[in-house]
Amino acid sequence: MLLCRKKAMRQVSLHLCLAGFLLMACSKKGPEKDVLNGLPSSKVPDELATGSWFSGTLSAISYWDRDGHQLGHDHEAGREFQFRNTNGKGTVHFWQYLGMRNYSGCITEIYTRKEGTVAFNGDKFTFYAAKGSFRTVKEKCSTGNGATTRNAGADDLQPTTYRWEIRMIEGKPYLYTFSEDDVNHETALFIYENAE
Repeated sequence: MLLCRKKAMRQVSLHLCLAGFLLMACSKKGPEKDVLNGLPSSKVPDELATGSWFSGTLSAISYWDRDGHQLGHDHEAGREFQFRNTNGKGTVHFWQYLGMRNYSGCITEIYTRKEGTVAFNGDKFTFYAAKGSFRTVKEKCSTGNGATTRNAGADDLQPTTYRWEIRMIEGKPYLYTFSEDDVNHETALFIYENAE
């Protein structure tokens, strides 16, 4: 029962995150130049180039109002990679959602979107982000309520390298990512489920 409830909550969170990302994606204005030209890339391995890879968390701590209604968890997070081979170039779209709630009901949500190229080298891949944006939404907070958006700056677009492997669990593939220094793949940073 608890497992079913957790799975349902994760699916609801995933759908809410994806809806938010779709709204942000639809707000593009006019034609853009190809910002991916000149960035390093390689072919995405076949096992990664299908579906979306999602990792999500839901806090065990919940807040309740005086009538016993659940206000929500203190944080929710979701990350997603979509790897593609586009015109012979490995590309990647990355989304992240972080939602935080404190005991007074202040809700802060941060939506991150980045896209760029990806280069694979053995058990490592490097994400070369070409562009991105950050959207912060605050509600029921003492100050700063509303939404703000900013484009990613040079510091936000620095290349990021991960070690990776696919592990099969009960017949399903999971993408495990590790820090670049974790050569033995001992401590996973994030574990992504394939959501084809």
